[in-house]
Amino acid sequence: MSCGRAWVWLLLLAVALVLRAPQLGVRPLHNDEAVNASKLATLWESGIYRYDPDEYHGPTLHYLSLPFLWLSPAKTQADLTDSELRWVTVACGTALVLLLMFLTDGLGFAACIWAGLFLAVSPAQVFYSRYFIHEMPLVFFTLLTLVSAWRYLRSPHPGWALLAGCGLGLMGATKETFVLSLAAAGPALLVCRFWDDRSPALAGGKASSEGIVGVHVWGGRFLRHGALALVAAFVVAEIFFTSFGTNPGGLLDSFKTFRPWFHRAAGASPHLHSWGFYLERLIWFHPVRGTLRSEALILVLAVGGCVASFSNRRVWGFHPGLARFLAVHTLCLTALYSFISYKTTWCLLNFWLGMILLAGLGAASLMRLCRTRWLRVLLFFGMVLGAGHLAWQARMVSVEQCANPRNPYVYSQTAQGCRELVEQVEAITRFSNAGHDTVVKVVSPDSYWPLPWYMRAYKQVGWWEQLPQDPYAPIVLVSTRLGAALDEKSNKAWLMTGLYELRGGVFMELYVERGLWNKFVADNSRLRAD
Repeated sequence: MSCGRAWVWLLLLAVALVLRAPQLGVRPLHNDEAVNASKLATLWESGIYRYDPDEYHGPTLHYLSLPFLWLSPAKTQADLTDSELRWVTVACGTALVLLLMFLTDGLGFAACIWAGLFLAVSPAQVFYSRYFIHEMPLVFFTLLTLVSAWRYLRSPHPGWALLAGCGLGLMGATKETFVLSLAAAGPALLVCRFWDDRSPALAGGKASSEGIVGVHVWGGRFLRHGALALVAAFVVAEIFFTSFGTNPGGLLDSFKTFRPWFHRAAGASPHLHSWGFYLERLIWFHPVRGTLRSEALILVLAVGGCVASFSNRRVWGFHPGLARFLAVHTLCLTALYSFISYKTTWCLLNFWLGMILLAGLGAASLMRLCRTRWLRVLLFFGMVLGAGHLAWQARMVSVEQCANPRNPYVYSQTAQGCRELVEQVEAITRFSNAGHDTVVKVVSPDSYWPLPWYMRAYKQVGWWEQLPQDPYAPIVLVSTRLGAALDEKSNKAWLMTGLYELRGGVFMELYVERGLWNKFVADNSRLRAD
């Protein structure tokens, strides 16, 4: 690699990191992030992890997070900050750019640079790189598997087959939806094979009839290497599912997990949405009294990349077999995710990665079509300005409007009121003789996460879905849905001191025992007087 090209890659890496790393703690933890944090804290402090196939995704997120915690200043889970939890996904989202360097002989240098730029500034990619959930590691391992498979096809060495298998195993140990990527690969390979057998055009000096899987690859060696990759995938996945051999039941659980998730995908879930749910958020999200958010530039260029991939022109500068595979795989994966009624916004990352790679192809192909220098300059600066607008949107959705319901990527997001509630409880318990041993009762028929994580320092916390027979404690948090009215029922022995939004449409009332509240108020009055 020349020095100039190396500097271009470093610049893209810097752009990706600058958009992902600053102010990581500005957004309160989502419910799912808090649950992941709780499981990670147990693994970090006790070394114990048990995979649960019913409600949780795979173990790789937790194990990958450990090195980041070891490097952090935190000594116990009480010291962990929201920012420290999210560094693992920042690393995965940033490293996607570096993986593209290994595709330059397949997609072309220019296409990989454009794709790297769009990966760096895509608002969806940036937003979820700052989100402590499984999606970004899954996307990283998906691209790692693709890159390794491509390197193997270019140079059939068992090392590349082994790395591809490891990548596939890590995909499986990260999230169950990896099977959708595999399902989309089948028709993509078939279409490419069918097309290549009928195309006489040349690509990169070799007949495109070799396609994405060259004739020289087929045979006993390919089967041996394929078996090696599959064995590596199984071994790597089960190492994580069995917690490095300490939980043998994880082997069976890794297969059991598909039953509840297929059940949800079939419609047994509150997260059911129409087929256009993802594309609406990506292409044209314009809420009432909100700003239009759109990554349409990437989709338009991706369409151009699809068209170019099925053209037999020699001038495109990419391997048509790889380009066609990406096109068909991305279209199939997009259709699968759109067809399944169960939808959460972060799932769109899996097919949006393919769209971004195709957008890189489209941008490079459009540049090659320009016959004059001035037209190329205008197109270049137009696409750079478009990327700049995407970067501006990425900053807005990830920092300034990170918890705003008018943000297309916010989904059942914890409100800032959650932090305000916890801070108020912390301030009040300073005047309790028990301190963090103060009894706290939390009652909500809705999910009360992320409160269990944010209140992890408290040793005497009880959790209920309905009001218990004795609801009183020095501090009580109750959902407004229950109409508790503990102040009236206790004849003002308990006071309702505030109303806090936990997340959209979910509010919590804070009741405090009167004597404790009087101590708190008296101290605040003294401070104001001073």
